[in-house]
Amino acid sequence: MHLPFTSSPTTRDAAIIFGLALVLLAVFIGAEAFEYVVDFSHRHEHLEIDEGLTVLMVMPIAMGIFAWRRLAEARTELARRIEAEEKAHALARHDPLTGLPNRRHAEHEIGRALEKATPDAPVAVLLVDVNRFKSINDLYGHAAGDRLLLDTGERLRETGGPDALVARLGGDEFVVLLQGPTRQDELIHRVETISESFARPFVFDHGSSLVGASIGVTLVDRPGLTPEQVLARADAAMYRCKGKGLNGFAFFEEGMEFAAFRRAQIERDLRQALAEERIEPFFQPLVSLTEGCINGYEVLARWRLQDGTLRLPDEFIPIAEDCGLIGEIYFAMLRRAAARPWPPATRLAINLSPIQFEDDTLVERTRQVLEETGFPPGQLDIEITESAFVSNLERARIVIAQFKELGIQMALDDFGTGYSSLRHLSEFHFDKLKIDRSFITDLADNPASQTIVRTITAMAHNLGLRVTVEGVESIENEADLLGFGCDVGQGYLYGHPAPQPETRLLPRSTGQAA
Repeated sequence: MHLPFTSSPTTRDAAIIFGLALVLLAVFIGAEAFEYVVDFSHRHEHLEIDEGLTVLMVMPIAMGIFAWRRLAEARTELARRIEAEEKAHALARHDPLTGLPNRRHAEHEIGRALEKATPDAPVAVLLVDVNRFKSINDLYGHAAGDRLLLDTGERLRETGGPDALVARLGGDEFVVLLQGPTRQDELIHRVETISESFARPFVFDHGSSLVGASIGVTLVDRPGLTPEQVLARADAAMYRCKGKGLNGFAFFEEGMEFAAFRRAQIERDLRQALAEERIEPFFQPLVSLTEGCINGYEVLARWRLQDGTLRLPDEFIPIAEDCGLIGEIYFAMLRRAAARPWPPATRLAINLSPIQFEDDTLVERTRQVLEETGFPPGQLDIEITESAFVSNLERARIVIAQFKELGIQMALDDFGTGYSSLRHLSEFHFDKLKIDRSFITDLADNPASQTIVRTITAMAHNLGLRVTVEGVESIENEADLLGFGCDVGQGYLYGHPAPQPETRLLPRSTGQAA
């Protein structure tokens, strides 16, 4: 390390002082100054001048030692300051957890690469979003979340290649800068390699988990774009990837920016609403048709906006599925609903999104919520549609079996509108079947609907399943369904979804419920 104490100004000052000392010495010798001092000291013995002179002779030596020590201390202090500045400079450009370059450093390197981009040497920027990161944090703790981020950075370095720059932008987002691939097939192969590395489970102290990643890719073959614009394009492609499913990659295409901007805005608002608990559970009664009493409630999500108005599930659930927030909505609704003081034996029903079947923390986190709130698993119904499991029957079989091991009952929702495979009813051991409202709206005047509802109910009972019917809006509907043998009714006759559960039924003579 080069220190200024050894620089030429210091040497020059020392030479000047030494030269002056020699000049003074020559003057004193020529003038015989010492003899004058000795004579003066003898004539004034009472002043003890010789002792004082002895002290003055020793003082330069002591001062020299003192100056040398201060110089050594100054050197050490300067070295420490330089080391601290170097560390501060490194911290300013690197992520403290993973040691990877941070956003600032990444944007700088991307900017340098963009200046050299040509059609023969394009630049590829990959934005990598780790899926289910929050689930890992919630299930295994923050130490596991940190381990996941460290392992993610390591996998990206391994699969990105020696010419790749891997950086952490923040949270669970990483960026990979590739400058090596010059052919499209080579680039696709490298992106596939990076994506496939997330197919291996991540191992933690208390378990392992398949996490997955959504990757957005943008290719730049000429200068002109800023690093911020390139990252925005990669971000837009990443959101397109999330729209197709949890894992994989998508390339940027023109026109994605506006959709990505709108989606990012809604996602930010949705995340804020979740943090502020403005995604609220509403409750719609489930009524025993034979006993005429409420025996449970379906839990339905509503988004309360800042102005107090409500946004219905159809307006935000698809977006929540695309951006990976659907699981957090499910757990938030389950926790808030299960924590309420319910009368004994009250059942709760909650919907599960098809996307959530890919989350291998789903069952364990559900169990944890039920334990924390004290809600009995045997009084919870989880409703799924056939689309939730037809794409991966083996995965669905495992998840449903795990839920049933906890004592949770499984209901097949919207029966009659999807695949409606009888094999699924017998193979997955459902406890309940829910007939879609589309068969009830014209039940009184449509013999075909009557036949379908009657047949489905008889078949379900023969399989040992209870039958719930949606869309009950009139006393006539209720009378027909009771005659068909249906077990549970749900609809506006008994009450609209409300933030406070309805605890009593309106008299039948009043007609439809308000």
